[in-house]
Amino acid sequence: MRHPVSSPGPVNAPRPIRVQVDGMGRPGAVDRPRTKEVRRNWLNGFGWWWDKPLRRRYYEVITVTGRHVVVFREVLTDRWYSQGG
Repeated sequence: MRHPVSSPGPVNAPRPIRVQVDGMGRPGAVDRPRTKEVRRNWLNGFGWWWDKPLRRRYYEVITVTGRHVVVFREVLTDRWYSQGG
């Protein structure tokens, strides 16, 4: 008997993540560990041709536990996500 298999979903899809921001609006903690360093940040706006274009502020972060992560804040919804790794 064969069982249906669901697709794995999009590769590298963003996933919600808890971020506490510092006084400058930058990630001060990512999933609880404090941020040791914010290496860089950049604004990415794309899909201007869509009904609802995307605007994301990305941050490359190193936590105090040594975790390297890239997180972004969806500007229009003010929600945080992690993408990749």
